[in-house]
Amino acid sequence: MVGKSNFNKESINKKNTNVAIKYLDFSAQEELDDLDYREEEILLLVIEDYIKYGVPVSSLQLVDRHNLKWSSATIRSVLSDLSEKRYLFAPHRSAGKIPTPKAYRYYIKKLPIDLPPFKPSKEKQNIIQREFLCRKFEIPGVIESSCNILSILTNYIGIAIPPIPEKTILRHIELIDVGSDEILMVLLTRSGTVYSRIIHVDERIPRNILDQISKFLNENFSGMDLTEIYQLLTTGNISPVGEMYRYASMIMNTISLYFKTLDDMHDVIITGVDRFFEEIGLREDIHIDIASIYNLKEFFKEILIKSIDMEDIVVSIEGDRNPQLFGLSILTGSYSMGDKRIGAMGVVGPNRMNYKSVIQVIEYIRLMISNMITKLNR
Repeated sequence: MVGKSNFNKESINKKNTNVAIKYLDFSAQEELDDLDYREEEILLLVIEDYIKYGVPVSSLQLVDRHNLKWSSATIRSVLSDLSEKRYLFAPHRSAGKIPTPKAYRYYIKKLPIDLPPFKPSKEKQNIIQREFLCRKFEIPGVIESSCNILSILTNYIGIAIPPIPEKTILRHIELIDVGSDEILMVLLTRSGTVYSRIIHVDERIPRNILDQISKFLNENFSGMDLTEIYQLLTTGNISPVGEMYRYASMIMNTISLYFKTLDDMHDVIITGVDRFFEEIGLREDIHIDIASIYNLKEFFKEILIKSIDMEDIVVSIEGDRNPQLFGLSILTGSYSMGDKRIGAMGVVGPNRMNYKSVIQVIEYIRLMISNMITKLNR
């Protein structure tokens, strides 16, 4: 059953400002060569033509399509030099040139750092609205909807992780007596997620002491993220006194160990896999199948978690890092609750993609949901 949502069309027009982005690459295995002006211009033209047309690019095609000041023979010589530097390769002896992953990394570094904002058409605004209205207006539903919207708007695979526990803000903690040697610990986070765990103790702790320890924890830790709480618990800088002290050390140690392992409790959301494979068809530059995408969840999770600490959009060319991802790029961006980055989302698509357009879409969606999540938790 779909819960009531306070989503409205105004929310998809928030923070519609220019996109100022740095382009990073977690997977780069080699330094990029310095290219002279002519090499750089011709390389970028080859990449853009290949992105646009999807066929190897020759010197004659560059001359025909662009108003270049160099002859076909000169361009052919530059293409040969770029091939020796491993920026280009020829799939067949008589064919033109195709960019390598190294070339795409160079291209990404040369993209403008100030892109105009994404402006969705009326049809795309309706798609966004329908996706948000078909799920409960809670953080898990917002993240899943956003991931699916990214896939729909780009025709690529959407990936996301919900707010990760170590970035989650604690709202309330409760310790409840449930047996002679057991305590139920319940954590309520500001994102609305509830975590619970049974703590085993050597002896029964009086309920009034549990209430005092719960009060102590809430007074000292409410409003902090779980990483900050873990650090304080393990350093011993904050410790109860008086009657609580006898039991508190044991409980604090148990809680800190639990916080340390919380990051294994969230999963990667993957959407639009069927849509993506239908879109790309049988492409020679992509060597992956549907099953392999789902087997790479932990790999995607690693990149998404790294992205959380980045203010900018992260572009990762993964073909030379993971053979299964040959021909694919991963673009990710963090989302926030207030001024704190708590999760990340993005797309998996072909190296041959319109990077500017995809980056604009990711920036638009991540800012939109950051605004929504912040309002949800006021």
